[in-house]
Amino acid sequence: MDPQAKSIKNGATVMMIMSIFALVLSLMWIFITEIMFVSDFAAYTGQTFADYLVTDPAYAEIYIITKKLLGIVLLATSTLMTYITRKAYSKGERWSWFALLVAGGITWGSLIGYKIVIGYFKLGASSMTFIVGAILLAIGLALPAKAILGREGKTE
Repeated sequence: MDPQAKSIKNGATVMMIMSIFALVLSLMWIFITEIMFVSDFAAYTGQTFADYLVTDPAYAEIYIITKKLLGIVLLATSTLMTYITRKAYSKGERWSWFALLVAGGITWGSLIGYKIVIGYFKLGASSMTFIVGAILLAIGLALPAKAILGREGKTE
């Protein structure tokens, strides 16, 4: 296997791991929302989610619904990234590199930005999930970058 084909294969493997990681994260956000966002809520509001649920159940429910919606958006994005990786990126198609750069950059960048905005960017499990996703994206893009971007549009 020539070095360019190997770099594309390795990049696609890392990108597939990243997109499956995002897919699993999205399912956790949808199905175990209360567990996933308790620390974020406490960091931003200064009170526990359980207390908020007792004092204002309607708004607490809206909070959970918005987090589930974020999970659905992440599910759609990670499904799209998985599809692009499998159908085009693994073949070294130039457009797929840019598509994954944009989709992954928006995904991981906005999630890291979310942590910064709420003031809860500690190097704990919650923040590390976003950092790991961003690192996987960067590696998955960097490994085959020369092979894909140096081709001038060819998709051999």
